[in-house]
Amino acid sequence: MNKMKSILYSILFLTGLYVNGQEVMTLPKAIAIGLENNFQISIDEKSILIAENNNTWARAGKLPTIDLTANFNNTITQDNNPASFLRGEFYNGSLSANLGINWVVYAGGRVQIVKDQLDLAVTQQQLNKQSGIHELMRNIYQDYHEVLFQKERLLVLQSTLNLSKVRLAYEETRRDFGATNSFNLIQFQNAVLSDSINLVNQDQQVEIAKRNLYNTLNIIGFANYIFPERLQLQDEEIRLEALQEVLQEENYTLKSLQLIADLDRLNTQIERTSMLPTVSVSASVGAAENAFKIFAENPMTGEPYDLLFSNRLNGSAGASASWRLYDGGIRKDNIASAIIQEDIDRLSIEQAVATIGNQLEILVDNYNNQRRILKLSDDQIALAERNLTITEERFKGGLISSIDFRNVQNQYINAAFAKVNAIYSIIVTKSEIDFLVGKFE
Repeated sequence: MNKMKSILYSILFLTGLYVNGQEVMTLPKAIAIGLENNFQISIDEKSILIAENNNTWARAGKLPTIDLTANFNNTITQDNNPASFLRGEFYNGSLSANLGINWVVYAGGRVQIVKDQLDLAVTQQQLNKQSGIHELMRNIYQDYHEVLFQKERLLVLQSTLNLSKVRLAYEETRRDFGATNSFNLIQFQNAVLSDSINLVNQDQQVEIAKRNLYNTLNIIGFANYIFPERLQLQDEEIRLEALQEVLQEENYTLKSLQLIADLDRLNTQIERTSMLPTVSVSASVGAAENAFKIFAENPMTGEPYDLLFSNRLNGSAGASASWRLYDGGIRKDNIASAIIQEDIDRLSIEQAVATIGNQLEILVDNYNNQRRILKLSDDQIALAERNLTITEERFKGGLISSIDFRNVQNQYINAAFAKVNAIYSIIVTKSEIDFLVGKFE
């Protein structure tokens, strides 16, 4: 029976169902909510659809264009010129249609280059989305552990308050037997009040950390989640060389710079196509129906002129080639500028590699230093606990004052905070390393 209860509780925890009227929040659940609610990710997905919609051979210029045109014209003329062949009032109307095809057969390889640019435009939008998700995960990870960090500090203060209450109760018992004085009793009462105020303030810090997480997750309105997880750390050694290899492949800044460099390289190829000729073919077919009528009587017959109709069919086909032989050197200058831009891109990538590499080394050094600080804080808190036990025995023996006891208690609090701070600093630094490298473990 107890085993079944344990399994049921585990299922409730993992699935995030309601527990005691509150819903459980875990890191995987926070990430899932954040990915679902993030507006920028939705915008990036729409941008990807636009880029994919634009990525066609027709937009690259590979396919011909076909135009259908139609015209309907009506003209009534009143001509009183004695020298005119047609005098008087007459009507002229026409209805025509024309179908034309134009196809650029050769443009110096420009079509394929433009298609490559459209492919990279899709890749660029996908990279923007991936980069946004990567940054969002870093923010959620840190905000979630900020909640656990503030809760851990709350537990330290709660244990301190409990200890102060125990000492106060002990002093009140001694007062009943006349074994203490009012000064010591006031000191322990003040300690309880001080610890209570600190606890309330820290509880507010926990709520602020939760609100920051909810804001990152775009949770609107009141949220009533509980965070059952404790701030924990798995001691892990980091190999700088291995991270540097991953950084070269996965860092999103380097990926973005490389993508820009690829686009500029294609732009150089586009500029070079302007030095080559362009060949196009065209064809058209058309038909026209005309109507003509003179609003007068035929002097030969005395009858009104009839409405006369005529039609015309036409077709054409041809090819054209154009090659700009000289433009004052503008195209050569454009190519030279494009090549220089490629050099700038290369230097920018090299600069980014050096900068990011230095940042990684600093973070790894900080991570290792914080691991050493954590080990020292473990020794410090063990010493503070021992000192607190000895101090309590000495106080009971009347060898030290209540003020001395409080000072030792504060030393314990500071040691406990130092350990919690060290754990949180290592977690945050590790997340910054993963974010910089471009791959969360």
